[in-house]
Amino acid sequence: MRPTRAEIHIDRFLSNLRLVRKQIGERARIMPIVKANAYGHGLDLIAKAAIKSEEIDAFGVATEEEGARLRRFTSLPVLVLTGVTPSEIDGFFEHQLDFTVSDPETLRAIAARSRALGTRARIHLKVDTGMRRMGVEPTDVLPFLREIESLPESIELVGLSTHFATSDEIEAPGSKKTFFAKQLETFESVIREVKTAGIHIPLVHAANSGAILQCPRASAFDMVRPGIMLYGFAPGEELHEQWKTRLKPCLTLASSVVLVKRIEHGEGVSYNLRWHAERSTKIATVPIGYGDGYPRLLTNRAKASIGNSLYPVVGTICMDQVMIDVGDADVHIGDRVAFISETNEAIDAWALAKTIGTIPYEILTGIAARVPRVAV
Repeated sequence: MRPTRAEIHIDRFLSNLRLVRKQIGERARIMPIVKANAYGHGLDLIAKAAIKSEEIDAFGVATEEEGARLRRFTSLPVLVLTGVTPSEIDGFFEHQLDFTVSDPETLRAIAARSRALGTRARIHLKVDTGMRRMGVEPTDVLPFLREIESLPESIELVGLSTHFATSDEIEAPGSKKTFFAKQLETFESVIREVKTAGIHIPLVHAANSGAILQCPRASAFDMVRPGIMLYGFAPGEELHEQWKTRLKPCLTLASSVVLVKRIEHGEGVSYNLRWHAERSTKIATVPIGYGDGYPRLLTNRAKASIGNSLYPVVGTICMDQVMIDVGDADVHIGDRVAFISETNEAIDAWALAKTIGTIPYEILTGIAARVPRVAV
C-alpha cells in the first residue's frame, strides 16, 4: 500500500468536542459540522467517534451525498446547511435529511413533493441577519412562519437559524458595537417577535466556532454548530493564538522516503529546475504531491519533518512526489515524513496556510480523497 496517509487522532478530536461542551454548558445541544469529508479528516471516522462520545445530537453537512453517507450508520438528525434544488428534493426525503429553507418558492416545492410522497419534510428556516448569503429577511420571518403553519400535513418546523459573518474576529477594546453583536441583536429581536406571535420553534441555533469561543452562552440558544474548532483550529489567526493551547489539531499528513540520492553543487531539482543545490547534499524523494492536496504553491517555501528535525522541501512540488534537502543527515528509505503535523506549529495547517495566503480550512479540506484516513 502506498505510504501516504492522513492520520486522524481521535483522542484530540474528542478533546475539542469536550471543549465545546465546557464553553456552552450542559443545556444546549451540539451539531458537529462534518461537511467536506469532516474538514478533510474522514467523514466516517469523525462521525462515528462523535456518536460514540454521546455528546452530540445531530450532524450538519453541505450536500445530499454527505447526508446519505451518514445515513448508513446513524439515525440522528442530519441538516443540509446549503440550499436545495428541485432535482435534489426527493433525495432528501429518501435519506431523511433536514432542509435549510430561505425562500417561499423552495418551501412550496418541498411541500408539494411531501404531499405527493405522503410524508412530512423537516424544515430549518434560515434568517439572514447580515451574512447576505442565504436566509429570509428578518422582516419576512413571521409571514414565512405563518405559511409554514398553514402546511401542517407536509411541513414540520424543526429549527430557526442564522449564521455569523465575523465571529472569527476579535473585538478591539473600546470599539463600537461589532458586526457580530449587531447580528446577534437582530436574531434575538426576531426570536422575541416569533415568541410574541405564539409560534413555537423547537430549536434555535446560530453559534459557529468563533461564537462558541468568544460568546458561548449568549449565542448558544438551543443548539450550536461547531466546525473548525472540532478539528483543532480557531477560525481566525488572532483567535487561534488565544486558544491554541486548548485546541488540539487532529490530523497528520505523512508519508515515507522512497529514495535517497546525493546531488552535487549547482544541480537543479524537479520540473523547470526551480531550485539548485548550494552544496553537495542528499535529496530524499517522498511519494506525495499536489495530487494528494499538498499545494504546489508551497514550492521552495515549505518544510517537512523527518525524525525530530525539519528539512526544506525543494524543487517544484509534483503531482505525486516531492523532494527534500536532508543535507548529510542519516535518512533512509522507509523513514517517516510528516508534511502537516498535529503537534509541530512550524508545519501545522495554520503555518502552511499563512505561507500561501489562505486559511487552514482550505489546507485541510484540500487533502485528496485518494489519501486514506487512518484513525490513530
